[in-house]
Amino acid sequence: MLSSAIERRCLQLLAISNSAAIILAAGAAKILYIDFGLGVSQAHVMYLVPSCILALIVHYAFKQFGLHSISSLTGPTLSLDRVATALSLSFLTLLGGMYLSKVAEDYSRGWFLIWFVFSATALVLIRWCCKRSLRALTMAGRLRRNVALIGTAEFTDTIKAELEKESPSLAITVACLPTREAGDPETDMAAILALKNQMRTRGIEQVVIAMPATDQLRIRAALRQLAPYSQEILLCTEPRSYPVPVHGSKAIGRFRAEVASPVPAAETDRLEKRIFDVVLATFGLVTILPLMLIVALLIKLDSPGPVFFLQRRYGRNNQVFRIFKFRTMHVAEDGDRVDQAVRHDARVTRVGRFLRASSIDELPQLINVLIGDMSLVGPRPHALVHEESFEARLDLFSLRRRVLPGITGWAQVNGCRGETTTLQSVEKRMEYDLYYIDNWSIWLDIEILARTVTTTLRGAY
Repeated sequence: MLSSAIERRCLQLLAISNSAAIILAAGAAKILYIDFGLGVSQAHVMYLVPSCILALIVHYAFKQFGLHSISSLTGPTLSLDRVATALSLSFLTLLGGMYLSKVAEDYSRGWFLIWFVFSATALVLIRWCCKRSLRALTMAGRLRRNVALIGTAEFTDTIKAELEKESPSLAITVACLPTREAGDPETDMAAILALKNQMRTRGIEQVVIAMPATDQLRIRAALRQLAPYSQEILLCTEPRSYPVPVHGSKAIGRFRAEVASPVPAAETDRLEKRIFDVVLATFGLVTILPLMLIVALLIKLDSPGPVFFLQRRYGRNNQVFRIFKFRTMHVAEDGDRVDQAVRHDARVTRVGRFLRASSIDELPQLINVLIGDMSLVGPRPHALVHEESFEARLDLFSLRRRVLPGITGWAQVNGCRGETTTLQSVEKRMEYDLYYIDNWSIWLDIEILARTVTTTLRGAY
C-alpha cells in the first residue's frame, strides 16, 4: 500500500514543481521579451515579486480545483480544463491586485502574455510527467486506495469481489455485521466504532454501506455514526449487476430510476463544439490545400480511378452519410461486403501505401466536418456492414452513435487504430469511445488533437 507519507511527498513535489515552473517562466519571459526583445535593462527582482505571489495564488487555486490530489493525477486525462481555468483565474487575480495597487503600468503586457503561455506549457508538462511516474508506481503495486465496506457478509463479499475485479490495487477493509434483519445493536455498534477508528488512522478514502434496504434502522445507525467524517459514503442495497452501465440515478416521485443513457455533454454544448470544429476545419483546409492538390495529382498518375473514395458510414442518431477519403486502393468497396485493410494488403496502391502510413488519406474528412456530418474529435465511424456486425455482438456499441463521429478520437490516441481483427479489440475501442462521450469537454478535444499529432504519424497500412 502507498503510505500517506509517500502520497504527501508526491503532492508536495508536485506543488514545489508548479511553483518553481511559474517563477522560472516569469524569468524566462522577462529575458526573452524585455531583455532581448525590447532591449530594456530592468532588475530581475522587479519580476520575482509578482511571480512568487502568482505561485502562491496558483497553489491554492489548484487545491480548490482538485488538481493537487492523487486521484486527479491517476485519471486518464491531463485535466486541461481545470488547469486552464485555475491558471487564468490566478492571473486575473494577480492583475486585479496589481491594478488596485497602481503598479500594473510598470509591467509590459507582452511580458504578461508570454509568462502566461510559458506557465501553462510548463504546468501541463509537469502534470504529464507526474502521471507517467504515478502510472509506474501503480503498475508496481505501490499506489493503492483504501476502501472500507460495512454490512452483512453476503453483501460485503459480493461488493469486495467486484471492487477487486475492477481495481486490483485497492486496499479493502471489511466490517461485517450479523446476517439477520434486526441485527444486534451492540454488535453493530462495535463494528462501526472499529471502522471509525480505522477511518481516523488508516486514511480510508471511501466507505460503502452494503446491506438490504429492509435493514433501515441499521443503515440509519451506520450513516449517523459515519456521516461526521469527510470521506465519501456510498449506499448499496442491491448487490447485483445491471445489464447496462448506469450514470447515477434520478427520483421519479418516491421511486428511484437509474440513468442508463444520459444526454451527452457534446450534445448539450453542441454550438460550442460546432464552432470549434468549423474554425479549425476551415483553417486546416486552407492550410493544406496545396498538399491536397499535390496528393490528388499523384493519385491520378499512380492508378486509374477517382481521387476520392466515398463510403457510407453511420453518423449521429443513425443518420447515414458518405465519408471522404483519398483513394488508397484499386477497389472502392461499399456494399454488403467490405474487407478491412490488412498489413501488406495487395489492394493498396503505391501512393496509397504512403498516404495510409502518414494518415494523409484522412485529410478530406475535414470536408465532412464543415458539412456537419462529422466532428474533428469523436468515435471513428466504420463501414455500415462492420458497424452492424459489431452492434449485433456488443450491446453497447450503438451508444457510440449518440454524437457525431470524428476524424480522430480517444480510442485512437490510446492505441486503438488500424484493423479490428478480434471482438476484444472492438470492445476495447468501444470502451474508450464511451468514456469520451461521457466525459466530453472542449479541453478533452484539444488534448486528443494534440496527442493525435504524434500517434497518427505511426500511420495505418
